[in-house]
Amino acid sequence: MAQLRLHLKLEQDASVLSDFYSGIEIMDTFIHTRLNAFLKAYNCRFYVLRDEQGVVVAMFVTSGGHLYLDEDCKDDLRLKFPDIEQWPELRDYWEAGVFPSIEIDYLAVKKEFRDQHIGSDIISIIESFKDDNYYNHPLFLSVNAYCTNEYSATRFYEKCRFWASEYRGQHIDSLRMYRAIN
Repeated sequence: MAQLRLHLKLEQDASVLSDFYSGIEIMDTFIHTRLNAFLKAYNCRFYVLRDEQGVVVAMFVTSGGHLYLDEDCKDDLRLKFPDIEQWPELRDYWEAGVFPSIEIDYLAVKKEFRDQHIGSDIISIIESFKDDNYYNHPLFLSVNAYCTNEYSATRFYEKCRFWASEYRGQHIDSLRMYRAIN
């Protein structure tokens, strides 16, 4: 299969997604009925990826956030990165357990383009935002991954090297996940 050439664009209005369907009913309903209100209500950034014909292939919304890690999560990080407490960029945050992050609010790939690694490419794009002042020098990517019997995004995020957090998120139908920014 030929490699898709995708073009990233920061958007303001979700009407560009009028013909976009991910095949995940709850996500599609949100996109078509509530995404514009979300974009107006919250300080976030809304991006689309288009192919060379201008077809929207994927979308994502990000914001500057904070990742809360309890002692169990910090122990997990110590196992993954034994010298993590010596990382100079973490020093100011380690004791409190609150770290600046890029929050992935929403991420969806058009149904016809799934299984082409576009989602993992988006994670790389988001990670590249680490130097953007909008995100306040983030140290992690974080997400409340949708997780129900009908559909779960947790497997996708695990493949992208995210870990489940011990911190209980506010949404019962999601799992708080994070990964260190390279």
